[in-house]
Amino acid sequence: MRVEERDLKDFAEMRLSDFLEELGSSSPAPGGGSVAAIAGALGASLAKMVANLTVGKEKYSDNEETMIAVRDDAKKLAVEFMEQATEDTMAFNTFMEALSMPKDSNNEKTARREGMQKALKRSTEAPLRILELSRELAVLCLTAAEMGNPNAISDAGVSALMASSAARGAAFNAQVNLASIDDPYYREMSAAVIERELGSVEKIVKETLSRVRSSLNLS
Repeated sequence: MRVEERDLKDFAEMRLSDFLEELGSSSPAPGGGSVAAIAGALGASLAKMVANLTVGKEKYSDNEETMIAVRDDAKKLAVEFMEQATEDTMAFNTFMEALSMPKDSNNEKTARREGMQKALKRSTEAPLRILELSRELAVLCLTAAEMGNPNAISDAGVSALMASSAARGAAFNAQVNLASIDDPYYREMSAAVIERELGSVEKIVKETLSRVRSSLNLS
């Protein structure tokens, strides 16, 4: 079962109702990896909204330059998150194709295993990239919470939560692939990336949420 590439070209343009229908179908893709990426795209778009609610306002003029940068960076992140949502599904399709390769002769078995290993690595690269993007988003969320329009502080908080969800979801997807990858060096290096990026995201998100709670006078 696979999502056709002709459909994936319009992945970011799908109506929400159509995407939810596809997501809830019996097809295993799109799945958790794409959802993690879309969570990141949602968070980036929220951060962009906070910036747009700040830029051009006289009372926040001291933060204008910084928030313009947040707006522009968040726009770019949203696009790349969506690209990774598509790539995650395409990578899964590649694995399924390798899985269906013939395995009658020893040569066929070898070719099939090599194809599966290559596809597993590709399937791991997308969530690793989502983790990196999530860390970049978390930084923007913190800046938005600190320097953005205070009337949108809760939106900055939700954006940070999306960054956390994207990172955690991506970590799960990378880890499940790593468990089937034979290359010990690749597993070790990828595990280090997961630990580093996830730890960084959670630290920044924690700081952001603390600021949001303080602003809202929440304990």
